[in-house]
Amino acid sequence: VAISAVAGIMKQIKRPHKKVSVCPSELCGVKELDGIVAGDRADNEWLQYNSSNLPRTQQDWDHCVFREQIIFDHFSDPVFINQFIEFLSLEDRKGKDKFSPRRFCLFKGLFRNFSDAFLPVLRPHMERLVADSHESKQRCVAEIISGLIRGCKHWSYLKVESLWELLCPLLRTALSNITIETYADWGTCIATACESRDPRKLHWLFEMLMESPVNGEGGSFVDACRLYVLQGGLAQQEWRVPELLHRLLQYLEPKLTQVYKNVRERIGSVLTYIFMIDVNLPYTQPTTSPRILDFTERILLQLKPLTEGDEEIQNHVIEENEVGEQDERTQAIKLLKTGGLRYINSSLEIAGRSFSTAVPEQLRLLPLLFKIAPVENDDSYDELKRDAKTCLSLMSQGLLYTEQIPMVLNALQEIAGSSSWHARYTVLTYLQIMVFYNLFTFMSDQKAVNDVRALVIQLLEDEQLEVREMAATTLSGFLQCNFLSMDAPMQAHFEALCKTSLPKKRKREVGCVVDTIPSAGNEHTGLAVKDLTDFVSFVALYQGGSNGRGSRYLIYSFHAEEQC
Repeated sequence: VAISAVAGIMKQIKRPHKKVSVCPSELCGVKELDGIVAGDRADNEWLQYNSSNLPRTQQDWDHCVFREQIIFDHFSDPVFINQFIEFLSLEDRKGKDKFSPRRFCLFKGLFRNFSDAFLPVLRPHMERLVADSHESKQRCVAEIISGLIRGCKHWSYLKVESLWELLCPLLRTALSNITIETYADWGTCIATACESRDPRKLHWLFEMLMESPVNGEGGSFVDACRLYVLQGGLAQQEWRVPELLHRLLQYLEPKLTQVYKNVRERIGSVLTYIFMIDVNLPYTQPTTSPRILDFTERILLQLKPLTEGDEEIQNHVIEENEVGEQDERTQAIKLLKTGGLRYINSSLEIAGRSFSTAVPEQLRLLPLLFKIAPVENDDSYDELKRDAKTCLSLMSQGLLYTEQIPMVLNALQEIAGSSSWHARYTVLTYLQIMVFYNLFTFMSDQKAVNDVRALVIQLLEDEQLEVREMAATTLSGFLQCNFLSMDAPMQAHFEALCKTSLPKKRKREVGCVVDTIPSAGNEHTGLAVKDLTDFVSFVALYQGGSNGRGSRYLIYSFHAEEQC
């Protein structure tokens, strides 16, 4: 309560700051834009991080367009500060304590209202705490540092420069001592410190975090944690740091096949944030941040050992953390896990919370994913197959734009001709989900509907029983939701199938041609069943369903040896 109260008082006595109106177009020397234009604009460049134009002197700082006695007496008193820091660094609930926003607000208010007046008395405590790897000590200093960074927003350049001369060594020490219990607190610390801040005022922090985050010092865990902390800071800046995102991508690309699994997974997550700004929306300028298209081109080139040939792809990387030379296929599998599956899974999970979709560049990986994904749900499958299945599931649920539908259907048609029946089977499960999640978009395009019907009917005649059964289930679902209808052309097609001769001794189970057909309101249904009864050993009429509407003909035990 006392911490919240003092933090509130700090906010109440916050001193007003002089505000000056500026004209962005005049600052950038460009003409004012007409109408609404989103995306990277020329009149916003003055807000972006540019290492060649950073405030490095007092004059640059001043021209850069970006006390109550009781409180002062207490926080200037070394005895009080000793007791206060001792209290804040106590462990309250082991394993449940987290970074405290209240304590952050307290320190932010102190440094905002009283500048660096309390820094000399706090400095020795901060140096002591960062050297201690205990969870409660690390959390306490993280709360102080985040409040300090946010509170120095309106300090003079000399004071800010002096502050970062203190903070950079402290942060390096803290990151080298990071543990499984404290990495989340340091991620929150940096993300909170960078929230709603001009990146040019934090260039000391970003340059320090960009100093070779994956260097092997401290092991793979520390490397992954450094990337996590850097990711938290850059994610808050979004479009303001295209230069840093380009530098980071250039640094990470050679490390996509990194030896250690946890580092590869973290790199995949970081890639999601690097490309997050690359969106295609109406009235939007193209981004100056890294582009997914360029990255995908480079990735596909390195995945050639996996895309060439029809053989099944297995995760034959026996030792995840093995060191030494590896063949191209092993390197490609590691690259696929990081640059492909991890990145796409992370980006699509985020896209699921926004109104976005799998971008066309990601759809180019579909053929490769279908070759990997397993048919059955089995926990014994290796990580590569599980990730591929998750990736396909997320991609199939994405919102598709009208112009993307032909591209996806062409990819599915190509995969439906694959020699792998697993791939052909998975095409149908992908198709079901994709159509149902984009039902109205598909139904507004008759050509897309016809293409889907042709694909399903093609796979109804597949030589593999499992594929035919899944095609029947798919067709059934499309008929029941009125996406497809049992019209005259489809009826004629099935009648033609009934007259098709099969090679002798080749048993074909054609009961899978139609699993369930809704009979209510369709004149062709009765004809279809009538034609099939000549070959059916048992036909049952099931009246109604759980909803009591309509009826269905269920066709069982449909076998044919010579004809169907």
